Amino acid sequence: MEVTRVVRVQSNCRECLDLVIKALSVLSGILLMKFFDDELVITYDTNNVNFSDIAQSILSLGVGLILRKVIMNVSIRGRINPEELESVMGRSIDGVVNVLYDQALSRLSIIMHPDTDVNAVINSLINMGITVNEVTTDELTQVLMARS
Repeated sequence: MEVTRVVRVQSNCRECLDLVIKALSVLSGILLMKFFDDELVITYDTNNVNFSDIAQSILSLGVGLILRKVIMNVSIRGRINPEELESVMGRSIDGVVNVLYDQALSRLSIIMHPDTDVNAVINSLINMGITVNEVTTDELTQVLMARS
């Protein structure tokens, strides 16, 4: 499926923006890219690439992005593999960039594209057996680093 998204990029460096275009152009599934000031309009085929891949490519260049951070108090029966959770979420919902689970606090932090539907994220979690008790934070934030 073709998706077009607008991503706010945090960089005052024109060469950095050119580097972003070059880096993304090697990803299979990128159909169209264009910068308008600090916004990158990108069209891609979700059968070949997802938003997480695109965001991680940009962040790995040291260029920041404005993304949405949602923090939820959750209940999980049994143990959960955070890498598997992130992988499943990234595949099922295009727009999810990163998922972190704090077992001690039963808190799930999800970084996603600002227009990602949080209800779709919650429904996906419920389908995986995770109960969402409360959304405690839903805000836009500047993300500067890719996951390692």
